[in-house]
Amino acid sequence: MSHPAAKAVIGFYHRHAEQWDTLRQRYFAEKAWLDRFLSYLAPDSQILDLGCGSGCPIAAYFIDHQHHITGVDSSKPLINLCQQRFPTQRWMVSDMRHLSLNQTYQGILAWDSFFHLVKDDQRAIFDIFKQHAIQGSVLMFTSGTHDGEAINDFLGEPLYHASLSPNEYHSLLNSHGFDVIDMVASDPDCGGRTVWLAQFHQQDN
Repeated sequence: MSHPAAKAVIGFYHRHAEQWDTLRQRYFAEKAWLDRFLSYLAPDSQILDLGCGSGCPIAAYFIDHQHHITGVDSSKPLINLCQQRFPTQRWMVSDMRHLSLNQTYQGILAWDSFFHLVKDDQRAIFDIFKQHAIQGSVLMFTSGTHDGEAINDFLGEPLYHASLSPNEYHSLLNSHGFDVIDMVASDPDCGGRTVWLAQFHQQDN
C-alpha cells in the first residue's frame, strides 16, 4: 500500500477490533446475496473468506449452512475472535495480497475487504482469486461504484477505500477466467453496497 491512509488500515482493525465487531453484528443486510452465493455451492463446500473480520455474521452464516471456512484477515485480534467462536474452522492471520495456500475452494469471498487496498493491489488480487479457484468456483466481492479513492471517518479515524471502474472489474474478471453472473451497483437492499457475483471456468493454456 503506497497511500499513507491505506497503510494505516491494518493498524485500524488491530486497534478497533472489539468495537468494530460489536458494530458489525448489529446489522445483516447481506443475507440475500449470501444465499445467492450459497445456491451455487454443493453441500460441505470449502469457502475462502478473504478479510473475514471477526467471523460474524458472514462466516457464521456459512458455518450454520454446513460449509467449511478458511478465514484470512490481517488483524490478529479479529482472528482471535474467530478462533474463539469457531475453533473447528481454519483461521489465518495473513495479508491477502500475498496469499498462496496451495488449495482450491468452491467459494471465494472478499466482502467489504479488498476495497481497502490501493488500486494496483486490487488488480493483483485477481491472480489470488484465480490461484485458489477450480472449475465452477463462485466468487463474490464488494467494490466502489467508480474509479477513485475515498477516505472516510470511522470510529474517529480516517479509513481508506479505493475502487476501480466497473469496466475494469469486468475486464479483470474475464481475463482471469471468471464469468460475471450479476453485478448490482449501490444495492439499496444491501446497505448501498456494490456487489459482484462471478463463476470461474478453466481457461485454455
